[in-house]
Amino acid sequence: IDAGVSIALPPNASEGDAFLARFLAAELSDRYGMPVRARTLTEIRPGTRVVLMGTVQNPLVRRYCASHGIRVSARDPGAEGYVLDVTPGAVVVAGSDARGAFYGLQSLRQLLRKQSGGVAVRGVHVRDWPYKPFRAIKLYVPGPDNIPFFKRFVRDFAALYKFNRIVMEMNAVMRLDRHPEINAGWIDFAKDLDYTRRDHPRGPEGRGGNSSHQDAGDGQILEKEEVAGLVAWANRHYIEIIPETPSLSHCYYLLTRHRELAEVPQAEWPDTYCPLNPKSYDLLFDVLDEYIDVMKPKMMHLGHDEWEQDIEACPRCRGKDTGELFAQDINRIHDY
Repeated sequence: IDAGVSIALPPNASEGDAFLARFLAAELSDRYGMPVRARTLTEIRPGTRVVLMGTVQNPLVRRYCASHGIRVSARDPGAEGYVLDVTPGAVVVAGSDARGAFYGLQSLRQLLRKQSGGVAVRGVHVRDWPYKPFRAIKLYVPGPDNIPFFKRFVRDFAALYKFNRIVMEMNAVMRLDRHPEINAGWIDFAKDLDYTRRDHPRGPEGRGGNSSHQDAGDGQILEKEEVAGLVAWANRHYIEIIPETPSLSHCYYLLTRHRELAEVPQAEWPDTYCPLNPKSYDLLFDVLDEYIDVMKPKMMHLGHDEWEQDIEACPRCRGKDTGELFAQDINRIHDY
């Protein structure tokens, strides 16, 4: 790939195909110092050196594949699948669908190598489709100062290696209009843990509680527009955000200013709400509503790990079957 190569687009290119062209042009320019322009072509004539990317709906892609014996259709290799064909005259990404074309571009990115006078691409014929439909990374939502890093992480790691979901732990990091006291308590909680260099608050009689997870948002607050922007950026790279809003356990963020709902109110920082107190769910569902409204997720992560607090400390839960309490809590949240 050198100055004599162009990225070919058909007339009236789809937004998806244009996005692929912009993506690759930026990669070649910013990472490799090789400016390559996108050009609108009605046909690819012999001797024209091009990078051609798109779905089988792209007429240039469709005609190129037909004339070069490249077998690709909406069903073959199928959903999220693509063919990447690299020859001296052309680099071609043909996707069964838009996701497949995007993943083909990611494979092309992995093959780029800087060399004297240009950028080299290994000659390959790749036919690829996902072995696993659910390919996720779990992380904390970034703080305000790390939004640019998060965007680079999505583009240059998660997308590059074809992850399609990020499970993002939110806690009280987003501005909550219904419960600003939760945001205020979250900041107090994070500062206390950070300044004392701890990741576990103290429970009754010196027992440790759940790990604190104050790294979420770097202990700060994001505006709703910023959270929506993170989701939009991930979606643009074919990555679905699954918000994790811990419930039952790891609920420091809910309880910093609501000790009356805690199983163990006397803990330094309560970590578990009482699953038999209806007001626990009034608070939790208010918070879930705000996250759902802003992030519009298809799926949510309820947490529920490390429920290890001694429930004998809670008069409502004392003597109850812990397995039943756990299951009832999951079902109640799921039904909501």
